[in-house]
Amino acid sequence: MELTVGSEAIGEVWANILHNVYAKLVGSHGFASDAFTNPNSSAGNVVFLRLFYDALLLQPCNPTMVQARAAWIQADASRYKGKHKCTLWKAFASRGLGSGAVSGTYKDSTTVPSGC
Repeated sequence: MELTVGSEAIGEVWANILHNVYAKLVGSHGFASDAFTNPNSSAGNVVFLRLFYDALLLQPCNPTMVQARAAWIQADASRYKGKHKCTLWKAFASRGLGSGAVSGTYKDSTTVPSGC
């Protein structure tokens, strides 16, 4: 998989990556059926929604995939003190958006930071 793909496919790639993040968080932390009425839950689906929203606030307009990934990592660092860092890195790296990925150069990466 290349990080730079046709404009039609880029959304599919990003959606697949976020699905992997969601699945990993729910797999690790469970699912809360009261996610919309209990925003302080530590369940995976609640964590995902909070990180999703926080990352949107942190990323620039029209971000690259690497910038968007960095926003997710920063959102976790800010809200959860990096508790889900390795889960996030592994999910992103599973689709080529690891720590060595570079947007616009066709360089994808499956590596994660040391400690993960």
